[in-house]
Amino acid sequence: MQQALRRARRREIGGILMGRQIAGGQFEVVDFSLDELSGERAHFVRDGEHHREALERFFERTGHEYQTFNYLGEWHSHPGFPAAPSLTDLRSMQELVEGEREIDFAVLLIVKLGIARRFIASATLHRRGHTPAPIRLILTEESHP
Repeated sequence: MQQALRRARRREIGGILMGRQIAGGQFEVVDFSLDELSGERAHFVRDGEHHREALERFFERTGHEYQTFNYLGEWHSHPGFPAAPSLTDLRSMQELVEGEREIDFAVLLIVKLGIARRFIASATLHRRGHTPAPIRLILTEESHP
């Protein structure tokens, strides 16, 4: 993700997050899709077909074990803004979980590179019938060299 952020420079990029449940209420991001073409300086809308294909490949690799491996949510960068969701971001994620797709929850991860290319991120949990809430991120050595 950091390499893609460097390549994108001042343009927003993003995709979907795919993960593994490691305990009740704890998930590990094990893969993500990447759309480096659709974003602009202050706006990102992902191409649905590209990410749908990435999710299908993920399900094939993980043996369609949906209880353990599944879609976790969305991510995108804010290179020129704080690594925090905008009102538009929050509304769009809440519409996703309140919609007809039967998604009970989704995480929104906002990322950027800070001073000295330091990885900065925030995450928000969106659940049907609940107000979006910040969640704690744990970066491991594997995920953050």
